[in-house]
Formats: sequence, structure tokens, C-alpha cells
Amino acid sequence: MSDERVLYHLRTGSDQLEGLSFLDQKGQVKKLLNDCLMSKNLNILIGSGCSVPAVPLMGSTFNKIKAANQDLFLGNFDGESSDIEGYLNWLNTGIKFIEDYPEYGGKYTNLEKYKGSFLTTKQALLDTIPREYNEVNKVQEEVKKNYITFYNLLFSIRGIKNYSPANIFTTNYDLFNEVALESLSIHYTNGFRGNVKRIFDPTVFQLRLVDDQHRYKDRWSVIRNYVKLYKIHGSIDWYFDNDEVVQKSPNADTENVVIYPTINKHFETQQTPYSEMFRALSISLQKPDSTLLILGYGFPDQHINQLISQALSNEDFSLIIFGNKEESNVATFLQSHQHKPNLHFIGGTVNNDGDGHHFSNVFNYMVGDLVE
Repeated sequence: MSDERVLYHLRTGSDQLEGLSFLDQKGQVKKLLNDCLMSKNLNILIGSGCSVPAVPLMGSTFNKIKAANQDLFLGNFDGESSDIEGYLNWLNTGIKFIEDYPEYGGKYTNLEKYKGSFLTTKQALLDTIPREYNEVNKVQEEVKKNYITFYNLLFSIRGIKNYSPANIFTTNYDLFNEVALESLSIHYTNGFRGNVKRIFDPTVFQLRLVDDQHRYKDRWSVIRNYVKLYKIHGSIDWYFDNDEVVQKSPNADTENVVIYPTINKHFETQQTPYSEMFRALSISLQKPDSTLLILGYGFPDQHINQLISQALSNEDFSLIIFGNKEESNVATFLQSHQHKPNLHFIGGTVNNDGDGHHFSNVFNYMVGDLVE
């Protein structure tokens, strides 16, 4: 096999494609993936790996922040820790405790030190996320092209069948999904209503667009190129405005940006807008004939992982993961579910070491365009 390239398709803990030629392997992966994309209830989870290198991984961002700010109050997050979300949640929990119980917290800690570390870290994280997406630089254009290609192929494969809208769940704060969908004139909702003032309203996810060209027919046709976009960790263009969450152009208002690492995760997921989107993820994965395709997600969020684990108990559910089995969180998840017959894990090497799961290769699998 040229270049010693290997695709692996792990299922129930064994290498199902061992011994096949590269072309045979990619052919079976293409069939599996295309069958998945024709699922009646299609769910796709897009993680931060899909936006690399335009948006660096948060672990590397955290290491750079620590190196550049020696006065951060790090606690147990010093050294090699890459969990920036956990760090921000830890800081915010400390801030809330000191503010709520000054007779206890105030004796042992410095409130301003907590707040300063929180704001410095959050600002540095937000600074890594692009605010402009129109031919800004070559790296961003390449990432945007990847998203556009993926969505174009997705709807080319699904065709005009009367399926439910594809559910896109993403942990990313960037706007690459929105930019790609709009570039292709694909209709989508992200849970906001209004134009002058866009306000988060989860009931919007329950609506469907219809084509009224033949309005006198007994049954109107739904718009098929339609996506429900759930940004389950928030977004660079979402802001708290008193008791509402509004959408507006990204700006310098760091304090009110709606991003996930602001308070304790399990507490925060019980409140708007996170509660509605996590509930939608749970319900969507339990529907009949459901598939979850995972791209660029390294399994860092235990809440999401738990919902996926629960869905795997349903025989009418299929899980397809493109990932790197050498990553610790991924390996842990695979080890816990290695005997599930409805779990498929695809990775390996195509052009470089460990690049089989890269976003640019995923849509190549979709058309069988990996050259031997």
C-alpha cells in the first residue's frame, strides 16, 4: 500500500477493515458515511477541530495565556493543564462563593485576584475567535471553504427527500457554520427571532419553512435544505442583555458575551439558552432512526459524552466518530463503549500521521476522492 497509509474503521473494539486495500477501505467508509447521511433523523456534532487552524484549540490557547500572564491565580490548573473551560468555571465558582459568603471566602482569598484572572483569560480566549469572515486571510478562507464544501456535499447526498431538518450541534463559538450556510443559501435557524432586535427564543426551533408556491395544494411542501443550528456552548455574537440573550455583531463587550465557561457547567446547563439546546440534543439522539456524526470533537465535555452514551443503548441509533484514538478523552470513551455494535470510529492516516479524521478528509470520504 503506497505511503503505508492506513484507514481504520473500529467497531465493537476490533479493526473491521484490517487486511483490506486502501481503496477497499475508503470505499467501505464512503458507503457507511453516505448511509449515515441518509438517516431520517440526522444529527451532526461539530467540535473545535473543524475550525483549526483559523481558531486554535483551547488547550494550546490556555498554555499561551499562562505563559504570557505570570500573575494569573491558577490553583490546580497550573503546569500542563489544558482545561481552560474548567479553569474559568473554577474561577467563577470562587467569585460567586466570595460574593455570596464574604464572611467565609473573604478571609482566605482575594476577590479582585479571581476576577482579574477570569477577565484576562476570557478576553484572551475571545481574541482567538475571528470576528470577520470575508477574505480576511488565507487560513480563514481555507477553513471557510472546508465548511462550505461539507454542507454542499451534505445536501447533495441527502437530495430532495422529505427528511426532517439536519440538526447541527456545535461547541464552537466562531461563525464558520453560519457563514458557510449563508454562502450556499441554505436556510437555517439558530434559535433567534426578530430582525431589528434578535432575541433567543427556543420555540423557533420547532418551526419549519414551507414553500407556498403551490399554496392551493392539499399539503404544502417544506423547505428541504434546512438546518437547525444549536450552538450549545454559546457564540461570539451572543450577548446577555438584562434577562434576554440577543444576537448582534461581535464587538468588544467581553463581559456580556454568551460563552459556555462562565459559571459551573452543570448549573449553567439548567438555564437559558443552554438548557434548551442540551435538551434538544438529548431528545434528538433518542428519536427513531437517528444518527450522530461527530467531527472535530475530542470528548472533553462530560455532559455531552453522557448524552451520547445514553443514546448508544438505543438499537435504532448509530454513532459515527471521526477522531484520533490516541487522544486521552477519545480513548476513554472508546474503551467504555468498545462492544457497542452501533458505534463506528474512523481515523488512521491518509496523507500525514494521524490525519485520517481531519475535516478536509471527511468530505473526501463522502465522495470517495482519496487517491491511492
